[in-house]
Amino acid sequence: MKVTCNHLHFRSEDPDAAAKFYCDNFGAEITGERPLSTTKSITLGLNGQTLMTISGRAEGEDPVAGSTEPRYGLDHFGFEVDDMEEMAANLKSNGVKFNCEPWTMPSGSMVAFIEAPDKVSVEIIQRPKA
Repeated sequence: MKVTCNHLHFRSEDPDAAAKFYCDNFGAEITGERPLSTTKSITLGLNGQTLMTISGRAEGEDPVAGSTEPRYGLDHFGFEVDDMEEMAANLKSNGVKFNCEPWTMPSGSMVAFIEAPDKVSVEIIQRPKA
């Protein structure tokens, strides 16, 4: 049996703004858009792979607000980069809020955490160069 990751699904107060955030800051591309119930669904790809689907609040739904606080369930997701300094500078120039500035872990990996739209916590990681 073969299992592959299909997508992550995010619910957003403003799906267009959320999609733009991931496109502007991480190079994602909008690969599809379709109606979904009484809202719409935007699919984003990254490097030829489906990354996520973002939809708005459908009629009759009352989504719970997001939080960047540590939590059970999905706490965060991460992007790996090859140059943390350049990525951090780009994110800061775009006004992205850092919840944890870049720092080096004992393993040698550099990590940072940012706040994406709808209070999604995103880790940025740069592994040590071999």
